[in-house]
Amino acid sequence: MNWRLGLLRDLSASFFQPGKRRMTNTNYPNSKIQRLTTKLAFGHRVSIYTHRKANMLDESRELMDRMIAAAIGINRPNWSIDLGTDTGFTAFTLGRISNGVIVSDTTEPILRQAKRLGQERKIANLHVSQNTTEALPFVDESIDLVSSKVSAHDFKSFKKALEETNRVLTHGGSLVMANAIAPEQDDIARWMNTMKLRRDCSHTENRKISTISKVLTEIGLRVIDHGCKRIYLRFNEWTSDTNVSSEEIESLRRAFLNAPNTIRETFQVAPVHGDITFSWPCWVFRAIKQ
Repeated sequence: MNWRLGLLRDLSASFFQPGKRRMTNTNYPNSKIQRLTTKLAFGHRVSIYTHRKANMLDESRELMDRMIAAAIGINRPNWSIDLGTDTGFTAFTLGRISNGVIVSDTTEPILRQAKRLGQERKIANLHVSQNTTEALPFVDESIDLVSSKVSAHDFKSFKKALEETNRVLTHGGSLVMANAIAPEQDDIARWMNTMKLRRDCSHTENRKISTISKVLTEIGLRVIDHGCKRIYLRFNEWTSDTNVSSEEIESLRRAFLNAPNTIRETFQVAPVHGDITFSWPCWVFRAIKQ
């Protein structure tokens, strides 16, 4: 059997290679605290993710699809993985162009929903893996294509997550990532991350392009294509997808409306009929393992 076909021969069975990490679809966190934390942070959002309307317009989707198509070229990937999959919509695309696709997330309810939606779409080669991005349970050089769509801001250690991505990628394999980025100005970046953390306690950091580029260079992933787009949102829908109190939501609303001009201009903040429209800058890139 080809060793890469054996990689995920059956995710329902534990598969080992000497000195390598385990591959299993039940690699769930053992800590009760960790399970509770992820459930509180994400579990209630499953139905919202499935029918998400908060993103009025996500300009990054088309660019990311183009980069995925370029990464494939004329060779069908053997294995692809979608990190921080939410409910799997990017993974469904990968499933149609790969021999096998893995949806990876930290949260069991989201993975259950992704599996159900994949079955509805007849994605027969879809497998699930509950794990953190900083500890991927896959053997070295076993994945041809890794995608991450608007999830990198939740990585607890961005460098470790990319090191793990680099470890599991085959030589010449691609990472295609899209995520909102922080501006290079420290005060504006700090405001953005503060607003996102107040809305979502699981938020870690939206990083600057300069920071991301430095990490990619350090671990040996080379960017060969990239572009900047925007994700446009409405405040009322953006804050409906939260566990925060109505008082905190109104405090956030005031923070948006009363932000300094440079911040309002950077994020295109504008009041509209009892709502607020705004946008996050988004960097989309494709990097290859050298």
